[in-house]
Amino acid sequence: MKIAAIPWMVLTAVGLGVTTTTGYLVVRGPFFGGAMLPPRLLLVATGVFIVGLVVLALGGSKLARVYTGF
Repeated sequence: MKIAAIPWMVLTAVGLGVTTTTGYLVVRGPFFGGAMLPPRLLLVATGVFIVGLVVLALGGSKLARVYTGF
């Protein structure tokens, strides 16, 4: 394992965690029989989900660059 890859692994893991958590909050109401979030919290959760996707993509692409040498 390369030392330079550790920050990108952490960033990728954070992005994955944020995306998974907020994705669950968004879909738990309609698909899992739970209560829907109020509209304002649903909008916030959707925004954080999008930010999590961006962080996940950034970390994953940088991690791939560290291991391939580009």
